[in-house]
Amino acid sequence: MKIHINCIPLLGFICFSTLLFAQPEKYKLDVYWVEFLDKDNTPYSIFHPEDYLSPRALERRRRYNIPIDETDLPIDPVYLRKIKDLDLKILNTSNWFNAISVYIPHKDKNKAEQIRQLPFVKNIDYLGKFRPVKPPKLSKRKANPSTYEEEKISNYFGYASNQTRMLNGHLIHKFGYKGQDMHVAIFDGGFTHVHRMPAFDSLRAQDRILGTHDFVQGDEFVYESSTHGTNVLSTMASEMPYLLVGTSPQASYYLFKTEDVKGEYRIEEFNWVVAAEKADSLGVDVINSSLGYTNFNDTTMSYKYEQLDGKTALCTRGANIAHSKGMIIVNSAGNEGGGKWHYIGAPADAEGVISVAATQKDGERAYFSSYGPTADQRLKPNLAARGQSTAVASKYDYKASSSSGTSFSSPVLAGMITSFWGAFPELDNKQIQDVLEKSASQATEPDTSLGYGIPNFYSAYIMSKDGVILIDTKGEIYSTKTIVNNDFSLLVEAQSLSIVNLKVYNSLHELLHKENELELNMEVHDFQIPNLKEYPRGIYWLNIQVNERQYWMKLVKTP
Repeated sequence: MKIHINCIPLLGFICFSTLLFAQPEKYKLDVYWVEFLDKDNTPYSIFHPEDYLSPRALERRRRYNIPIDETDLPIDPVYLRKIKDLDLKILNTSNWFNAISVYIPHKDKNKAEQIRQLPFVKNIDYLGKFRPVKPPKLSKRKANPSTYEEEKISNYFGYASNQTRMLNGHLIHKFGYKGQDMHVAIFDGGFTHVHRMPAFDSLRAQDRILGTHDFVQGDEFVYESSTHGTNVLSTMASEMPYLLVGTSPQASYYLFKTEDVKGEYRIEEFNWVVAAEKADSLGVDVINSSLGYTNFNDTTMSYKYEQLDGKTALCTRGANIAHSKGMIIVNSAGNEGGGKWHYIGAPADAEGVISVAATQKDGERAYFSSYGPTADQRLKPNLAARGQSTAVASKYDYKASSSSGTSFSSPVLAGMITSFWGAFPELDNKQIQDVLEKSASQATEPDTSLGYGIPNFYSAYIMSKDGVILIDTKGEIYSTKTIVNNDFSLLVEAQSLSIVNLKVYNSLHELLHKENELELNMEVHDFQIPNLKEYPRGIYWLNIQVNERQYWMKLVKTP
């Protein structure tokens, strides 16, 4: 399995019925896609979404004014019962596509034709191989804490310092945003050792693994099959100060196994979509998918470049729907940049996906990072982060290791987006992506290698604040907005220890608020003015003293 897992995409279901019995016998595929005609008689209603969406999911819809529509409605239970009446096992269901995956053993393969003849069935085709549940095997090996002191370094982020600071993400953490109250779903091929690794001690102790599901085998056990998902999770959730701190160490996580690491089949795309639906129903904010779909074991089903058009592959179509539900979907661009096929895969081609290229330590493109554009000439990838020799957690000890691939640039960025979005929950997924692209290193000259480039989360933070005064390292003062509403920040950059004093006066020069002797040491500090929303509209004066320098700024408070 490659670092960026390549799987096969679907052909948009435009010729399923003609392909039904054309599958070469050597593949012996026994999992089928079954798509239904309608939801006309479903007992569910768009007026009672609480029957199938969680309170958190409904809150997201309310916050961003996202309507409930027919795609949200569960499949008609009568249709499901008719399939089960054929003594068949339904593996997964997709409300968005009104479809299921069903296991039909080879001895009963004539039942595929019986399904095709049902009056409420629209399409049926092969998807892949059935993987029965196997007894879980949990490693009992314990970590060796004696190596911890040997591995520690002076920087708080440890070996993840470069990949975090490259994004100016350390400042977002410094401002207090580390993913608190944010929910992330990770789609991958397995999460071996997560249940016992030191990197995830706080994640487990604080019950921030909110749920797991194996969409391949149909159970809840995901700590198997692959360490790829483990490494991905560690770039985001590790919390070992001075050794390895991830980009969203205080977020909560769902771990979903969607990838069949034993083969490349279309069923994995269906698993991806079903996992995205599950994430949506649970109220997940951000999805990280370090997966890519271009080639199947059966090469007759592999994608051609012209099919990477943002609307053909099932996972691409599913990703666009997931985006329309208000989530942010971050996906690795692919590792084919150095090969004959050097393009991104699906769902990285989706318009609703932030596809992520990989850079080296110095910010230059990693040789393996896949190129865009999409077949319909849209810019891809969107953004970039470090993906060559990315720091990940050791599987057994208090140590850090490294791995390479866009599989790791994607979660590094996804974690930082998670932390950043926590600072601005009023912004929707489109607004978050827009401000990050505007902040990035190639914002004015994007290309098909790194897209808009490496985002600068500090610049994005300044652009997103309602009101900001920035005092830089030379003592110069800048104001991005002096007309403010309910939110105002003073950002002070310093190269040495500084003492800051703040005072807020009304137009009558009456003192309303003060903060004295605030120490600022070698970093950017965000001094937020409290209770601003309680002030009436009018003119206010802000007095700022940084060491011996003193500044006055007029603020206009709007309703």
